[in-house]
Amino acid sequence: MMQKSIILLFTIIFISLSHSPQGNISSKEAESSAEKKKALVGAYYYAWYGGNKNKQSVGWMKQALRGRLSPPQLPKLGIYDSRDPKVIGDHIAQSVRAGIDFWAVSWWGGHKTQDDTFRNKIMKHPQASKLKYAALYESTGRLGSFKKPHYSNLIPDFEYLKKHYFDDNNYLKIDGKPVVFIYLTRVYFRSNLKGQQALSLLRKKFPELYLIGDEVFGPHYKAEFAKNWDGITAYDVYGQSLQIKGASQDSLDRLNQIYKNAQTQAHLVSKAFIPAISPGFNDRAVRNGHAGRARYFKDREDSKEGDIFREMIRQSAIPFLDQRAQNMVMVTSFNEWYEDTQIEATPGKHRPTTKDDSKDGKHYTQGDRYVDYGNLYLDILKEEFSK
Repeated sequence: MMQKSIILLFTIIFISLSHSPQGNISSKEAESSAEKKKALVGAYYYAWYGGNKNKQSVGWMKQALRGRLSPPQLPKLGIYDSRDPKVIGDHIAQSVRAGIDFWAVSWWGGHKTQDDTFRNKIMKHPQASKLKYAALYESTGRLGSFKKPHYSNLIPDFEYLKKHYFDDNNYLKIDGKPVVFIYLTRVYFRSNLKGQQALSLLRKKFPELYLIGDEVFGPHYKAEFAKNWDGITAYDVYGQSLQIKGASQDSLDRLNQIYKNAQTQAHLVSKAFIPAISPGFNDRAVRNGHAGRARYFKDREDSKEGDIFREMIRQSAIPFLDQRAQNMVMVTSFNEWYEDTQIEATPGKHRPTTKDDSKDGKHYTQGDRYVDYGNLYLDILKEEFSK
């Protein structure tokens, strides 16, 4: 009798556990739950760099903050040519190291140098299958000025993309749909009647696409803006956070509120929200008008290089991962050196500096500290999304 009672007791406990919220999860369901949390990491990629014929100069890096520093902090690969297979292979390897799943490659129209680089050098590279690729449709180069936009290129451009890109096995797809990012949709398609008509025609002609609009900027995003897209994102992290509040926690707090509202509004119309992160910003070597921002918190005495990027992942990306877009998150950027948003590796050999080659020695840096950071940002990205 004692033995039967013990067996009965264990049976009851087992049944009770198996019907509890935790005990009811099968191993397959647990694996599925873990998979849902895994981020799909993308990075904006630029294939517009033309090498350096004069080995005594910093070449195209003269238009980038890092090329104006004293001493310069150049890419690990030097003043590279985007068409060089060795460069592409190294960039793919860096991306794999960082846990990046795909590149959104800047695209400025068919039959141009960057198109040829994307289509024939990147997509056909021997290591290409280690990543996926999507087009970042550069509206400013295809649809005219903000004041006088035109949309005559839109349908022909997408016909070209469909013919040359979408069927490639390495092209990024969500739910079987080829993904295209469109830059500055909030400018070209939101309030402009011709833009709305052009977008409607695009949707009718290419219903098979997963279109991601660069829609979110500021705290007042509305659901009605999101309805025309499969997903919405924010390319410009700096302009709506760091520029306004500086290199500070206040900037992240502002960005988090913007993202929270945008995701809520997108979900009201059953659309996806895709958070974006960026390590910093400084475009003072290529254009005027913007204040540079350090890559560490200036409101924390002990803050070090990379802290803002790490916290942006933790606070502004992971909490907003959206299953509607396979938990996609975008990094602005892999290699946009002109705006100093890149996470691409540097040699990691030079001392930190606050000085540049301007007359007063701080026109470009504004006195902020710049670090020859090596693989730091690749490793931060990997570490934070692997937890």
